[in-house]
Amino acid sequence: MPAWRRPRVLSLSGWSGVLGSSRAKMVDLLVQNGAQVAAVVAVVLLFAGGGAVQLVGVAVGLVGLALVGWLLRRSAARRPELLGSYVGARLVLLVAVTGALLARRPDDAVWIWVGTGLALLAVLAESSLRSMLTKTDTVAVNLPGVPVVPEPPFPVAVLPWVTLAVTALGWVLALVAAPGWLHLVAGLVALATAAVLVVHAGRANLAARRAARGLRKALVAHAPAFVVYYSTVVGARYQLGMWLPYLERLGVPFVVITRAPETVPVIASLTSAPVLVPRKNSTVGTLDQLVVPSMKAAFYVQGSAANSSFQRYRRLTHVWLNHGDSDKAANFSPRHATYDKLFVSGQQGVERYAAHGVQVPPEKFVVVGRPQIERIEVHDEPLAAGAPRTVLYAPTWRGGRPATNYSSLPLGDRVVEALLARGATVVFRPHPLSYNEPEDAAVVARIQQRLADDRAASGRAHVWGPAAETERDIPACINGVDALVTDVSSVASDFLASGKPLAMVAIRSSGTAFTDEFPMARVSYVIEKDLSTLDAALDHLLGDDPLRERRLAYRHHCLGDHLGARAADEFLRVAGAIVRGQR
Repeated sequence: MPAWRRPRVLSLSGWSGVLGSSRAKMVDLLVQNGAQVAAVVAVVLLFAGGGAVQLVGVAVGLVGLALVGWLLRRSAARRPELLGSYVGARLVLLVAVTGALLARRPDDAVWIWVGTGLALLAVLAESSLRSMLTKTDTVAVNLPGVPVVPEPPFPVAVLPWVTLAVTALGWVLALVAAPGWLHLVAGLVALATAAVLVVHAGRANLAARRAARGLRKALVAHAPAFVVYYSTVVGARYQLGMWLPYLERLGVPFVVITRAPETVPVIASLTSAPVLVPRKNSTVGTLDQLVVPSMKAAFYVQGSAANSSFQRYRRLTHVWLNHGDSDKAANFSPRHATYDKLFVSGQQGVERYAAHGVQVPPEKFVVVGRPQIERIEVHDEPLAAGAPRTVLYAPTWRGGRPATNYSSLPLGDRVVEALLARGATVVFRPHPLSYNEPEDAAVVARIQQRLADDRAASGRAHVWGPAAETERDIPACINGVDALVTDVSSVASDFLASGKPLAMVAIRSSGTAFTDEFPMARVSYVIEKDLSTLDAALDHLLGDDPLRERRLAYRHHCLGDHLGARAADEFLRVAGAIVRGQR
């Protein structure tokens, strides 16, 4: 049976994900219930006793409010859409704060109840508003003849926070026994916020309908020769960002199709090409209507299984690009066999599949080199002995599951400390997705602070934060250093173009098992996970560099024939022929 047809087996890591999701739901439920219980207890205390007891009731109510605020904040970290989240708990808190206000200002009952009613309407409007906004998704930007769907005047996620703020203000007003009309004003603000968003949703709905109706005609007129298909939510900036400049250099019209509307602003900031979003359950703007006769090819930079929904258009040539060259499992997935062409940097990219038992017909492979190394300066001569060294530390992210976690970031403090102890200047560039994990983000912050402290103490010009991650790209970082410490990642392959020494941290395996599994490690100084080889690896990395000759010989095998200014030539030649219909 071909490797790509083998049935998938649910691994322990898969069960871990399922159990993790169940635990998260259980925590949500317990916290929601705790918030509602706190609200009820607060009301009982407010009506049961005198001034001191009432103050305790207010404090308990604020605890309930804090619990719901924590839930909203945690939810916002996972997904941007907050409308309709934890409605039950927020309604209970609003009713509870009404009780608190009535207990403190019984003569202002009319003002208090009207204010609460307005705030309740704002909360209840969220579900309808969310439904309206699902019909206002962008269908196209940068496409002549198609109107742009207007953006809301402020983020829609503001509304749940506004209603929560009204509740918080209510507890404060109860605490100081403020006049009830202040609560009415707060309710008016909440309802006005909801009303502004409802009006926007109505206008955006009309614009989205007009855009969808004219989309097919405008797309045919644009006559794109190819499409870049993107089917995930996270990573568009670096995954698409490394390929779009080279696809633009093909010199023919093209479009980017993204399945996720929330990625449109990021993609539109990377290219002037039209960005399209297929509509679901609609008579216009569906994926079928986005495929026009002028299209000859489709390129893919991310390995989501959802790519198959576009691969079914068989008259197109489907080309797998990936978003980096490395020995990670993402570079030899059995799913790649479903593409018509697999672009690889060098012969090593071909051999990875066979080495891992993935059968791909040889005619599908095309060795095109690595265009992204064209700006990397080549320094094949040995580094001067005893000179100060500048080192790039670029750990990868933890991956989508434990089995693909190659990240050395948890060891990053000690790696950086060892570099500082040797007088090295450090350029620290973590993977952008590391900021999405609280534990990893905390390590990143610690390392950045350590570099700041050392720069102040030693005067060494360490680089971190935006200066290393956004103001400089990978080639610029590589050109500015003498050596690299990284993990199993495409940064290692790209750095190979420079000719300078590199070290890799062994996370998933060790010793000969690591070098057998990851060929790049054979020309790198290996730092074991227990850091037992850290000193020896840094001695070679910053000193005698005994792997230099072997590293330079391996470079052609990994990156192809061309370095420097000619690195993109073969890609542009082959891709250009494909998008012009010359398979």
